[in-house]
Amino acid sequence: MGKLKQLHTLSYYIVGKSEDNGMEELGGLLNLHGILGIQKLENVVDGNEARSARIIDKKHIDELLLEWSAGDDMVSDAQNQRDILQNLQPHTDLKVLRIKGYKVKTFPDWIGHSSYNNITSVSLESCKNCCVLPSLGQLPSLKSLSIKRFGELKSIGKEFYKNEGHQHSLPITPFPSLEHLEFRNMPCWEEWHLPESKAFPWFKSLRINGCAMLQGDMVNPVLMRIVFSSSNVSKVRKLEIEDLETSDKEMRLDGDRLSISGFECLVECAFKSLGSNCLPKSLQMLKIDRCRQIELLQQQQKYDLVDLQIEYSCDSLTSLSLDAFPNLENLRIIGCSNLESVSMSEPPHAALQHLSIDRCDKFMSFPQEGLATPNLTYLSVSWCSKLEALPRDMNTLLPNLESLDIRGSPNICRSPEADLPPNLKHLGVGNCEEQVRGLSWMGNLDNLTYLMIVGDGRESRIKSYPEVGSLPHLPSLITLELWFFNNLETLECNELLRLTSLQHLHIVRCDKLKNMEGEKLPPSLLLLQLDDCHSLGEDCKSKHQQIWSKISHIPTIKVDDRQIY
Repeated sequence: MGKLKQLHTLSYYIVGKSEDNGMEELGGLLNLHGILGIQKLENVVDGNEARSARIIDKKHIDELLLEWSAGDDMVSDAQNQRDILQNLQPHTDLKVLRIKGYKVKTFPDWIGHSSYNNITSVSLESCKNCCVLPSLGQLPSLKSLSIKRFGELKSIGKEFYKNEGHQHSLPITPFPSLEHLEFRNMPCWEEWHLPESKAFPWFKSLRINGCAMLQGDMVNPVLMRIVFSSSNVSKVRKLEIEDLETSDKEMRLDGDRLSISGFECLVECAFKSLGSNCLPKSLQMLKIDRCRQIELLQQQQKYDLVDLQIEYSCDSLTSLSLDAFPNLENLRIIGCSNLESVSMSEPPHAALQHLSIDRCDKFMSFPQEGLATPNLTYLSVSWCSKLEALPRDMNTLLPNLESLDIRGSPNICRSPEADLPPNLKHLGVGNCEEQVRGLSWMGNLDNLTYLMIVGDGRESRIKSYPEVGSLPHLPSLITLELWFFNNLETLECNELLRLTSLQHLHIVRCDKLKNMEGEKLPPSLLLLQLDDCHSLGEDCKSKHQQIWSKISHIPTIKVDDRQIY
């Protein structure tokens, strides 16, 4: 290979132990362009052999990968391996540097030297014995830095930002161009210190994963300094922290979205109390997940949020005022254990389009005057056992509401039938027998095209469905889904004949369903789909006479995702 003097491309070279595939073979290949990866560097004898590759003379290489194979973490001669890396120094126009599997405690000084003006990306991986990071903070063009699997590293200090040994280099702001910083799988890392000067002026993204020893009281000041106190905070795009003490903790700012999750006892965190003054002004989305102790301040606060999601968090929250979120388009609250009400004193809230309040056991009420959100298109209040009624005056206050999900909230079916908005197109009901047995409480929904009815699983006592006279007038209904009627035995075809526009009938997890009573299923049906309905499904596949006569007119019949007709 060494004779191919005009060779332009050599993406990977695997070093062997003989002269024919040693480092000397690379020495004459001075016209290489683009990417050069050198693997199995453990086969290089010493620094002299490394120097024979003449890496520094390959002026057209943009990206360099230097890799030692995984294996024994201990090296017999650390100084020799350091000399090898020292003599693999590339030219100063390099743009991307990746080092993997280096097994010595420290790096040569050329890594991170400010003379490398064009380096934009550095990746250091599986350097398991390294206890001091190289001085990368003075690389003027570095935008992306990834450090992974440093098993012995315990502290990141001032050496990371500036090498004091560079006596003749002018000091610059640490990491003047860095946008993306990632630390992964560093099990011994305990301390992270920032320099006195302002670092990371163009910071956009931070990810920390698998760093179990790095405690919150160390992380939070760093976050506050490099993210939320930054003069360039509007540029922050992503912040993610995982595995500080458990495997399900993270803070993530992605795009203009912040999510905080898994901090069940978030006491010392900088975000214990969330007010508008501690969030970036550019923040559009906030998600709080599994943070029971965190507090969402509302008094005299105005948030610019467009999307707010609170999941199994904020135990102190008993009432949420929509007035604090004038620009909110999407509000999703799940498992907020003490939430009792949603309020507003400054209606209407024209921005709100999607509202979900699910599995909030104590939730009881909407604003007394009604939910004045004229552009709301989706409303879900499922599994709220204490909720007595839907928002009042939905006909007038929610003129654009198209989708409603009230499964698992048994008291809602007592609402006056005229209270459901006439433009409703999608409706989900059930998970409680009160809603399912008779649907006349829904009133006549002339525009409804999709209806999901969910049974009460094993607790369901319904054996025949739908009961005679139980369906309201639904002239536009196209799709009907029946789920989890575990004790259902008979499907009443004659009652379904009232659905004159029905095209799709989907029945799921009705294990005991085996009979069809009445003349036949609606002639308008185009698709009958059965999933996990063993008895009825087998009769359909075998074209059982009593069943087949009621369904043979349907163009498409599917059983467990397989078309049988």
